[in-house]
Amino acid sequence: MARGPKRALLIEGWRFIHHSYAIVAQSHALALERRGDVAVAFQDLPFPTDGWKSSRGTLDPEDERRLESLRGPEPDFSPEATLRFARDFTAPPAGRAFVFDTPEFRVLRPGVQRKLRAAPPDRVHMLVPSRWAADAYLRFGIASERVHVVAHGVDSRVLRPDPSRREAMRKRLGMSEHFVFLSIGAMTDNKGIDLLLRAFAFVSSRRADARLVLKGADDLYASSARLERLLSGLSSAERERVSSRLVYLGERFSASEMADLLRAADCYVSPYLAEGFNLPVLEAAACGVPVICTDGGATDDFADASFAWRIRSRPDWIRTDLGSLGEVRQPDVEHLTELMSHAASDPESNLRMGKAGAAHVAEHFTWDRVTDQLVATLFA
Repeated sequence: MARGPKRALLIEGWRFIHHSYAIVAQSHALALERRGDVAVAFQDLPFPTDGWKSSRGTLDPEDERRLESLRGPEPDFSPEATLRFARDFTAPPAGRAFVFDTPEFRVLRPGVQRKLRAAPPDRVHMLVPSRWAADAYLRFGIASERVHVVAHGVDSRVLRPDPSRREAMRKRLGMSEHFVFLSIGAMTDNKGIDLLLRAFAFVSSRRADARLVLKGADDLYASSARLERLLSGLSSAERERVSSRLVYLGERFSASEMADLLRAADCYVSPYLAEGFNLPVLEAAACGVPVICTDGGATDDFADASFAWRIRSRPDWIRTDLGSLGEVRQPDVEHLTELMSHAASDPESNLRMGKAGAAHVAEHFTWDRVTDQLVATLFA
């Protein structure tokens, strides 16, 4: 980067916890350090519950050292921009604030609406990772020039194809000779895991070698309990068939272990109803894994047809847990089943699409590249 006076940025967020907001905050902070033209102060926010605990060892040791070295703002620190990973719409003491949000259901939370009705000043802007999420603010009436879309990225040092590590993880899972479907998430209703279980029940009845790996986050979301509830919704025959071919992983993985898990899959499947971005889909593609994901939602921004099969879906509206009427996409489970069956029977397409996905993400969606866009947005 060209040398000159550094721009000053304050990040208000979380570190050292495997929540998506922390991943985004940390990844941008590391990319900004690599740029070298932005002075970053990091203000740690409290965790929302006592059950959340910070931990070390999930990132590269050097990356963790660099994140640890970031300090809070000194009294004379005057940021040109503040990047907030909290729904705080108050004006900053200096510069502009950019409030990060991921309104998955394309509607703002009641509390956010109340804060916005207090007419925040023009120095408070919104930062979202997809056009789908942006619509929540635009529909509420926020001017388009105050709603900014900056996509998420991947760490290409970690998330990339690696045949030897792929085979090692498949052996560790006991699935070297199987066709492996993978899905990662909290197992919450918006992830569409109930649809995935139904589709897999059918596919596995035709393909004895099919296996399903689900990765949850038990320390944050009690994912295993959610999965048990979803399995109970299957017929007894479906539940027996799926359970005998299902591997659930709920423990915490390091970044390199997550990359190995993604690489181990033959196809990543995400029949989601509502997402703000859906980072695991992008990460799977970066590792050379073809993906199946819902059409019409947030992944439309990056899930190119060269590496992604899109599940037909229709718009629908649901009552969210906060009482708002939110918009979702309802995936067609029969089409999902067709796509999974096709993926399991066409290894040549899988290989071709996997290569295309890895190349596409490496060119357009690394954290360095999207952080360039972030800097242009923050300091415009």
